[in-house]
Amino acid sequence: MLNVKRWFKRKIRSSTVCLEVRADGIAWAASGGSGAFACGFVDCSPAKRAGALSQLVSDQGWQGCPATLVLPLDQYGVFQLERPDGVSDAELPDALRWKLRDLLDYSPSDAVCDVFPYPSDASRGSGDQVNVVAARKSTACELVRLVDDAGLALERIDIAELALRNFASVLDPKGYGVALIHMRDSYGQMIICKGSVLYLSRRLDVTAADLRDATLQENAVQSLALEIQRSLDYFESQLGQIPPRIIQLVARDSVLPLTSMLSGYVATPISSIDWAAQGLSAPLDSRCLAAWSAGQPVVEGEAR
Repeated sequence: MLNVKRWFKRKIRSSTVCLEVRADGIAWAASGGSGAFACGFVDCSPAKRAGALSQLVSDQGWQGCPATLVLPLDQYGVFQLERPDGVSDAELPDALRWKLRDLLDYSPSDAVCDVFPYPSDASRGSGDQVNVVAARKSTACELVRLVDDAGLALERIDIAELALRNFASVLDPKGYGVALIHMRDSYGQMIICKGSVLYLSRRLDVTAADLRDATLQENAVQSLALEIQRSLDYFESQLGQIPPRIIQLVARDSVLPLTSMLSGYVATPISSIDWAAQGLSAPLDSRCLAAWSAGQPVVEGEAR
């Protein structure tokens, strides 16, 4: 049986490989003992990913290296549930698993679960809440085998929003609040954090192809802006929080002036990441953002 206890709570060593296995390929980021990072993306189909990862491990000399595996947004679900009284942290995942039966499109017996904290100041009188993560057991086991068979030593499994949270905490060391948007080819993901505390994560259903298509672009930009603004409004009205001062945007298509296109529809200032300030000599390949972020140390800023 796959043991997934405390997936999201282990510390990352000073030297590690972080991977995000996606439908279109494998994103990777690796750090050495000096703290220097390298990253890249290997295009491959699911049928060829085992060979591609084994070749990557061989080429990079990663045999036996500790690895972090990041699950993309479409490989798991996160649900807010009330924490039951008298249940220890270790027992929480199993205690809450069967409360997901009406929320999952598969049986809870086929799920692997873990939990991470829900901010207490966002509960708004709904009791002590926790975030419950659920993924299909078959999917998790397949990915674990993939990493093991490639010769890596799997240390932990992370999820996209907690990986992005690491980077958001770097952008918000004082805990005033920041929104981070990661635009992928088929969707975007928006998170809002205060320091190291994740308050909100939303999928943004706008594709890169629609943003590039001249006939669809205006509607796509407006739809994206509307989803962003609704997320900000929810953060303020439903979670009772002061809106973030800035939205940081990471998108693959650097030619498209997406920040300026969105600024006309969203009240909060939108900015692209200054990668030089993050110690990078060139902009990060946005396909690697989740993997790269998973290797970043969490800055424990004070939430305000």
